Amino acid sequence: MPSCLAARHHVLRTILSPRDLSIELSVLRDAKQSRSFVTGRRRTRNASSCTRAYSSCVQTSDNSLGKKASSSKHEVSALLHRISAFLPRALPGSNSTDGGIQSSQLWSELLSEVDADLCSPLEAHTSARVVVCGADQWAGSHELITALLENPFTTDEAYSDILRNRWKNQSAYLTIEYRPSTSLVNGTLNIPASWLQQYPFPIQLTEVSSLSSHPSLPKTLLKGDVLIFICNPLTKDIPTLISNAQHILQRPNTILVLTASSTSEHALDYISKELAAANCTPGKILAVDPIRALEAVSALKADPSSPAAIQRYQENFMGSRISLLGDVLAGMLGLKDSGRTLSLLSAIRTQSALIQMRSALYASARSVSQARLAIDRVFTGASELQSQVEEVRARTDREVLVESGIDDALLRGSKEMKAVLESLAWLKMVWRVDEIDSLVSSALDRYWCRELENQLILQTGRLASTQASLTSSTFSQLASLSLAFHSPILDNHLRQLTHSPTYALTPNTLTRPIQARRSQLTQHTTTRLHRDAQNTVLGAFGGMFGGVGVAWWLAFGENALSIGTGSEAGTALGAGALVAVASIRWAVGKWERAKRKWIEDADRVGEGLKRDLKATLERGIEKNVAVVPMAAYEGLRELAGKQQEEIDVVRSDLLSMQADVEALETARPS
Repeated sequence: MPSCLAARHHVLRTILSPRDLSIELSVLRDAKQSRSFVTGRRRTRNASSCTRAYSSCVQTSDNSLGKKASSSKHEVSALLHRISAFLPRALPGSNSTDGGIQSSQLWSELLSEVDADLCSPLEAHTSARVVVCGADQWAGSHELITALLENPFTTDEAYSDILRNRWKNQSAYLTIEYRPSTSLVNGTLNIPASWLQQYPFPIQLTEVSSLSSHPSLPKTLLKGDVLIFICNPLTKDIPTLISNAQHILQRPNTILVLTASSTSEHALDYISKELAAANCTPGKILAVDPIRALEAVSALKADPSSPAAIQRYQENFMGSRISLLGDVLAGMLGLKDSGRTLSLLSAIRTQSALIQMRSALYASARSVSQARLAIDRVFTGASELQSQVEEVRARTDREVLVESGIDDALLRGSKEMKAVLESLAWLKMVWRVDEIDSLVSSALDRYWCRELENQLILQTGRLASTQASLTSSTFSQLASLSLAFHSPILDNHLRQLTHSPTYALTPNTLTRPIQARRSQLTQHTTTRLHRDAQNTVLGAFGGMFGGVGVAWWLAFGENALSIGTGSEAGTALGAGALVAVASIRWAVGKWERAKRKWIEDADRVGEGLKRDLKATLERGIEKNVAVVPMAAYEGLRELAGKQQEEIDVVRSDLLSMQADVEALETARPS
């Protein structure tokens, strides 16, 4: 700790002996004027010792530190510009989640201000910015600031009144600066508090009442060179604290102050491990009791002449551990190393710039990680759509091809048609030979797969319900995706599919193969059967007439042609009858073979029908039932693939910039 800091801290807060206080207070008992004189003399003495201490620090400072900081300023500024140009690629715009923490606008503004500070002369910014914020209204930030800035020996009545009532009519945050006189104007508290002047440069305090007190709070919190974040463990548990303030607790310039009356080192170690497990590593974790410190100051202010009050002040102020905050703050600001004031301020500005860049890149990395998770969710959603379609395929195969009873329907149809054909014996067929085509075709329409056709019409209605469910599920899943994956082109394409003429399922969607195969049997197989029937009839009658001709030839051939002697009548009749019977036998056999061929052809057509039904079902699922989810599946995979390629490029650039920041931090003089 610098000698000036030790001197001022020695006088104001920590190791005041009862003897010193009794000597001063004996003078203060005489008159109010004497109290003012002693107070002014003590301040003059402290200021003189502070000046001498820091003068010696300046004489022994290392000038090379300022030169190295100045040389690295250009590198930091160049990297700031690179990161500022990179942020819109990795972060959303102003409208973002997490209270705007992952907003490119927020980080661009912060980095722009940091760059302006680096480029401006050091004399333009001669104070260190310290932000104090409470996790909630019970954190104790008000008491902590009051205990730090209160002066128990002041004779200015407005000092304590304005300090303790500074939050009246204030809503967002309060800026506290050192000034010779006390005033509160437009959210700025000017106060002659010695705590603000104990370092080589003045401290500018920004006090925020609670973490969620104002929409512009994130920028206010992140602008400080040091952030003192105050939490009451009784009102804010660690998981909730991490959830609400993770972006703050990940910054190395954050001091986490736990306002607890008794917190052991073991408890602090446990809290530190809990924070580290959530990737939260603040610069320092302290346990302070600001209420006890404020009560100590108030008790001394109420009765400054009482040795008992002085003793209680010493015990309570030391027991509150509030003096540790000044030591930790000095370490955060780099004041434990000697150096000139401007060099220290330059180092603070450079360190703040590096922290802001690291935080911006961390927010970018978190956004990239969330984008990758969103892409994974899109791929998962697309896979779910595909799984739903595959489930529908498996279910419909079972319901349509198995439960509909295709094999049984074909078997029954074959039996019915066999019965019809068997009823058409040759003798019956002869008298209805011209009606064979219509008779068999009519039987086909009545018996062949008629029940199967009705069952498939019923299954078509179920498929229409499945189609509506899949389409609704697809649009619901698209609506649940993040805005980055909302594609008007894809949505319009899907809606066009739902309104296309081929989208709707009709009653004959699944029955077309039956109708086609029935038409095939009618136009080809039945026609051939009809032709064979006619041929057998013609052959039979031709044979009979031929037999008559043979008999006549044998009986009357001598007289008719005068070629030779005629045969006997019995022989002629026998030969003619043989020819006639042979022709009839041939006709009956040909008809039976024609009917068997028709049955065989019908069986082959039935096997083809099963293949056609399966292909038609698959085509109906692909072109009708699942056309919307499958189009959404392909569209989402295409969108996610493009996003994946862009995210990979962004992530590569992000890793490169993180390495550059780490290189600057490593090269930066400590």
